[in-house]
Order: sequence, then structure tokens, then C-alpha cells
Amino acid sequence: MRKGFCVILLGLLVFQSAVFCQTTGHFYNVDTEKKIYGTIQRIIMEPRYKDASPFLIVVIEEKKTKEMYNVEISPVRFFTHDFHKGEELEVTGSQYSTDGQKNIIARQIRYRGEIIMLRDKKGFPAWRGGEMKQRKRRKGKRF
Repeated sequence: MRKGFCVILLGLLVFQSAVFCQTTGHFYNVDTEKKIYGTIQRIIMEPRYKDASPFLIVVIEEKKTKEMYNVEISPVRFFTHDFHKGEELEVTGSQYSTDGQKNIIARQIRYRGEIIMLRDKKGFPAWRGGEMKQRKRRKGKRF
């Protein structure tokens, strides 16, 4: 009995270490936050996350360094502004790299003199919780 318990415990420890060693993809990290200013080169709508609506991705060429960044804006269903190739915008967000490509998960965008908040200061998305929770957060009277 005791030998069987030790074997099960050892198996659970091996399974747990294998699960925690897997990479889970990218996420917003406030420690890697960066601000860039550049020109829109391309606008892409592509699936980024499993079983989720397509994401709006904007490819930006930074003004100072001429480096290209893929900027993850938000799910297409959430974003209500129109971007156009050649327009300039300032992005504040979390930077990460994949296969030599620089990427930024946008938290805030300054576009046409307007500030668009996509995430809070901790990086939590404004679209989390779905439409019903957004309605409950509104203040004031309903008519």
C-alpha cells in the first residue's frame, strides 16, 4: 500500500512539472511596457487566441528607429475606430518577441488627438467579461 502511494505521488509530481514547464503564450507584462510612435504600414485581422474572435493587428514602423512592430489592438468586435495605412499613432503597451519579430500588446493608443484606453494599468482588457458586465459598470440613469 505504501509503495503504491509513493508511485502515485511521484507520478503526480512528474505530471505537474511537465504541465508547468509548458509555454502558455504571451500575456501583458507591465514590466516590459514601452511607448512607440510610428506610421501604420498594414492592418491585419487574424485569429490570435483559440476560440476567440479575430484580433485587430496594426503593423507600425517606428519613426526614430525604423523598426517594424506588430501591435495587437483588441478583438475586432470591440474596436470601433477606423485606421488607415500611412496614418500616425502612438502606442503604449507590453513588448514581446517571437521569431525575431517585435510585438506589442497595446494598452493605450493616441490617435487623431484622442486617447483610446484598451487595457487598465495592470494590463487587464477593457473587453473582459463580455457585454453584460460592461452594461453593469455604467453609471447614471437609464432611460
